[in-house]
Amino acid sequence: MFGKELRVAGRQRRYYLLRFGYICLLILFIVYVWLAAVRVGGTGSALVLVSRMPEAGKRIVTSVIWFQFLAAQFLAVVLLSGAVSGEVRQRTLEAVLVTPISGLQIVVGKLLSKLLQPVLLLAVSLPLLAVVRVFGGVSWDYVVSAFCITLVAMLFAGSLSLLLSVTDRQPHHVATTTVGWCLILWGGVPILLSVLSWAGHVSRRTVAAVLVLTNPFAVLVARTSTMLGVPAPGAAGSWAPHCLILLAATAAVLLAAVWRVRRVRLASILVGSGGTHSRRSQAARKEADGRLRAHTRRRRAIRRVEGAPIVWKELCRPLFSSRLRAILVVGFLIVAVVVMTVALIATRGPVGVSFLVMGQFFQLLFIVRLAASAGGAITREKEARTWPLLLATPLESKEIVRGKAVGVFRWNLCLLIPCCLLYLLGFAFSPADVRDLVMLVVFAGTFALGMTGSILFLLGLGLYLSVRLKTTTAAVAATLGLYVAPRLFCCGGWGPLFLWSGRALGPTGGPGYVGLLIMPLLAALGSATIYGGLGCLFARAAVGRLRRNVFE
Repeated sequence: MFGKELRVAGRQRRYYLLRFGYICLLILFIVYVWLAAVRVGGTGSALVLVSRMPEAGKRIVTSVIWFQFLAAQFLAVVLLSGAVSGEVRQRTLEAVLVTPISGLQIVVGKLLSKLLQPVLLLAVSLPLLAVVRVFGGVSWDYVVSAFCITLVAMLFAGSLSLLLSVTDRQPHHVATTTVGWCLILWGGVPILLSVLSWAGHVSRRTVAAVLVLTNPFAVLVARTSTMLGVPAPGAAGSWAPHCLILLAATAAVLLAAVWRVRRVRLASILVGSGGTHSRRSQAARKEADGRLRAHTRRRRAIRRVEGAPIVWKELCRPLFSSRLRAILVVGFLIVAVVVMTVALIATRGPVGVSFLVMGQFFQLLFIVRLAASAGGAITREKEARTWPLLLATPLESKEIVRGKAVGVFRWNLCLLIPCCLLYLLGFAFSPADVRDLVMLVVFAGTFALGMTGSILFLLGLGLYLSVRLKTTTAAVAATLGLYVAPRLFCCGGWGPLFLWSGRALGPTGGPGYVGLLIMPLLAALGSATIYGGLGCLFARAAVGRLRRNVFE
């Protein structure tokens, strides 16, 4: 299985382009951090510039390590989101299952072959980190520990994505679900522990120790703080137990994936052959019959097409695979928010900040799901072999692209609405000096402009890449990568501009206060105009290429 996957990957251009793009992005990122740290062209003698080299080395190393820490997990989730479901779509899973290859060999072979590309990208950055160490200020212990933490975090995220791809045939569903689980594990659990610590049920030292042992973000933050001269409790020597714990969790997830693959084997081979010579075959037959009866019960009368046919078709997709799962997920979220709110109010905790953090989580999940849905809007039709049939209808190219964009946006509103509500609750429960009407209006305007530009850009870019590329995995990865990459360079550019404009216009409460309120709106308006304009251009390009190379 490992050899087969490597041969397939060696014949695909996207992996070569991935390595080339990663190196180019890494070089640009290092140049950006270097110019910000050394301040080439600024005042000062040569001795002053030389004295800045250790500081520049620290910034470059920490920036590269955090960049590859996030990029490796993202690539692992995307590359393994269609590991097993791709075999199902291409109708080759049955051929693999009838071979003597065991379920363990299938799972491990898929995992190692798909993660070889991110591991190569991590290896590319090691010589660069070794060269930057010459500037001083960075120890090998930090570089090695950060590499190991990144590797085990990537293994866990990839194994979780592989586990979900066994039962879900849509790679974008797998990617968004994996991101959601990672947000719950790496973000929701720390918030819950912080609430318990604020309420006095758990000590802060215990919370810090648990997070450093189980959370890769927490342990990497601790290691980075120690390297920068800000000692964190339990940071020294805590990364090795963390790696062992996360490797054990990865092994448990892989065993669950092997068990699911074995169930797929039983359902497809024993039931398909009609054998009744074992209890396993009978159990598999009963399970398949139960699924068939459940699918028959869910069948309803044929729905009439209302409004735009493409929008109607996109909205016919269910948000959850079953009604029970929908009830469980929605009920769990509501109960968790209510319990957390009551606990924080009873202990006089930071209720507003907690709601704002949860709103950011929902905003991130909405962005990821919107990019995945837009990137797979047309590639799903290609993989299902229904794209020529759709183009044979009397619908024009503009109607198809417009319908796909509107349908994808409306299908993801279930995440945008809770995000807005959580932000409003965060402002409502904030202290009186923060709950100012003017600040609320500025925040609402900035949020609306930023989300409008992001939505237009993701819809246009996702549809264009979905037209150009053949697979959903490649389209989703390219959409998210092109959306995130420019923000890595611009994320720190607006903040100093706001502060400089506020100081230049006057003191607090005077013209400077007005400047601090106006500049975010102007910056958000400019960003929304640029991103929205690019999204419209990409959508127009998608319309122009819609009927080219249909049968590739």
